Amino acid sequence: YNPEAKKDDGSCTSPSSVKKALVFKKTATWCPYCGDWGLTFSTDITNDYSDCQVVQLHGDSDFETTVGDAIMDALPSAGWPHFYVGTTDISNSYSLLSNAVNTEIGKSVEVAMAMEHSTSGSSMNVRVQSQWTGSTSGEFFLAVYILEDGQVAQQQIAGASADPNFVHNHVLRAEASNAAFGKAVTVNGDGNLEEFDVTLGGSWVPANCYPVAVMWKKNGSDYDFINFVE
Repeated sequence: YNPEAKKDDGSCTSPSSVKKALVFKKTATWCPYCGDWGLTFSTDITNDYSDCQVVQLHGDSDFETTVGDAIMDALPSAGWPHFYVGTTDISNSYSLLSNAVNTEIGKSVEVAMAMEHSTSGSSMNVRVQSQWTGSTSGEFFLAVYILEDGQVAQQQIAGASADPNFVHNHVLRAEASNAAFGKAVTVNGDGNLEEFDVTLGGSWVPANCYPVAVMWKKNGSDYDFINFVE
């Protein structure tokens, strides 16, 4: 028993009741428009909304993953590039994408979330705390997506020569449970704490890798986006 445990020494975290928006971007290095307006859309939406996270799902040999393919299989079919807010299909218009993100951010907070992570060598430890502030009915799933920034690979660009030094950010590398929408989590009034250990790939740069924890709610055979923390 430590009588001083009631004092906050700055090391504590608590779930944040901030509603955020997740954007999946379907992209590929061989896709000319992915390096054109696809890049513009993802850059602008990130700059315009601080509470928005883009996750790039690649359909090419450079960055393709089994989990990314599984997510794309679960999303409505579309061409390249294409954007989704959560799992909702968005027509190829920046104003529609922006409006959808703004609408998502404006929804009430159903789950507040906090996350801590640390990396040692090729191992990343992630701890996610979730607190339900809305309805607790239904099946919830927690996905921890590992993203990587700063990846240089040739990109085809519409109306221009291919760029061999194109920098790819928000690249999906893995999911902690190796599942498109993560693992089922127990819902209770006291909240939920989950811990994950992830092995980073040998070709990845650990300093450029970071987790994004996403809460999903199962709706029949589909999954509805609830919230995320990064």
